[in-house]
Amino acid sequence: MTGGDDNWIAQAIAGDTAAFGACVRRHGAALKQLVRGMGVPETDVDDVVQDTLVAAWRSLAEFDRSRPFRPWLIRIGVNKVRDLQRFRRVRFFLFNAVPMDESEWHAWADDAASPEQASIAQWDLIRVTRILQRLEPDLREAIVLTAFVGLSQVEAATTLGVSLKTIEGRVLRARNKLSGLMDR
Repeated sequence: MTGGDDNWIAQAIAGDTAAFGACVRRHGAALKQLVRGMGVPETDVDDVVQDTLVAAWRSLAEFDRSRPFRPWLIRIGVNKVRDLQRFRRVRFFLFNAVPMDESEWHAWADDAASPEQASIAQWDLIRVTRILQRLEPDLREAIVLTAFVGLSQVEAATTLGVSLKTIEGRVLRARNKLSGLMDR
């Protein structure tokens, strides 16, 4: 387990919410970056992060303390993003199965830009997120975990339940595709 996490995890398993909070503070930014990097709209990022943390807290008793905490937490985050994406695909299918005229569709869409999106940094984030969305999901997950969240390739492989060679190949393919997409 990661150095500073050992004591916090032990205390959190014993029910100490403050100890779990310390782990959240240590790894929360990486979790938020993961969720953003996987293309979750900014309006939903905090909800997905919260769902991830609740799921982690509830599953803490089953956590294998011989393994690192951060990849375990990130894996839960990946699954929560996948759950949201599945939900949205089903919802999209259902909405599209019922004919709607153009005026009804615009009532459902929220195209308004938030004040945060006005900054240059926010637009850059949006651009990168859109480009990442053009990657296949397995490539996007690999590059987000390694380049944005900061996991090593070994940790990313563990997180996704694949071999190190698989992650190496996915990261290489993702980088090659991204370099072509960024030039456009």
